[in-house]
Amino acid sequence: MFAPQLNQSFTQACYPIDNHAHILSEIYQTNAALACYCSAANWALSQAAKKFASQQHGEVLRYQGAVNNDLASNIDSIFQTSTHGNLITNHVMLMLDMFVTLFEPKEIGLRIISCDHAHSPAFHQNQMIVRMACALGGTGEQWITHQDAEFLPMQATDTRHRIKQPDPAVINHFCDGDIAVYKGTNWIDHEVHALISASPEFKGNDARLCIYIDFLA
Repeated sequence: MFAPQLNQSFTQACYPIDNHAHILSEIYQTNAALACYCSAANWALSQAAKKFASQQHGEVLRYQGAVNNDLASNIDSIFQTSTHGNLITNHVMLMLDMFVTLFEPKEIGLRIISCDHAHSPAFHQNQMIVRMACALGGTGEQWITHQDAEFLPMQATDTRHRIKQPDPAVINHFCDGDIAVYKGTNWIDHEVHALISASPEFKGNDARLCIYIDFLA
């Protein structure tokens, strides 16, 4: 069966990263797979997320719709009784503000998950248009460059190409508090640059909050 080769389009993929928020607009570069705003969570925010995640497991919020005051109130009500929960609320609202500024969505999908294990441990390309992601209380998603990806031949039961588990030396990850946006396979005309990623790495009992915002319309 056919397995994709690393051609010129793959080798031209870029991954802009900076400690200034304006870097996120670089996602509109044709060959950008991701743009990451390195904004390490301070101690209080990180500890607040760790504590919340250790006390409530699984999906904290799943929302589909417009970014509005009702959503803001819902987010606030979830964290307001937790120690320094306002810091978590403020961070999620910052992400939403950034997402709206970047993409002007009419509809988003928002998930806040309390994670203590990897939900998608295999490296893959996500089948969405674009996503903003952040982890609080621990490291975020793992990712690799297209140059370091080895696509496996498709089997009869496969619906998409699988990617061989990469060597640990080439695996990157977002840091605690980093805000990243990355393309999926449904970003039309840029789909070849969809980021190759996997769930955050977990070692022992290190629960954290994972926040994902998807562009739907």
